[in-house]
Amino acid sequence: MARSKETPGNQLTRSVGKLIAARRKEKGITQAELAEFMGIEKESISRMETGVISPTLTRMAQLARFLDCQIGDLIQSNSGTVTDHAAALSRRMDSLTDDQRIVLTKIFGNVAGTIEKLQPRERKIVTNFLSDIFR
Repeated sequence: MARSKETPGNQLTRSVGKLIAARRKEKGITQAELAEFMGIEKESISRMETGVISPTLTRMAQLARFLDCQIGDLIQSNSGTVTDHAAALSRRMDSLTDDQRIVLTKIFGNVAGTIEKLQPRERKIVTNFLSDIFR
């Protein structure tokens, strides 16, 4: 089977996966433990770490909380490579004041925290809805 064309999104997904795996291993946490905390199957953690699937913003918030880091630590390596998505978000926020950035960060944190409290089925519905409206 031929490998699909490499895209910035594919690169980002693999990069995020590697950073999640590295942080998890650094903390001495198994995929099973992380999956249990997040309320998902161990296979989903494996697929995230190998770049097969990309975690949602809500999942990123859960991962960051459990791995004791910031979401940004999971999307940006120490190499200084900035992904297209992170760079785009940064450019959009450049025109905002510090107060506006703080407000948005709190809003995103509140949304992610609220979604995290939902049951898995409801969480999926809400995250899919949010993904659709923010495209």
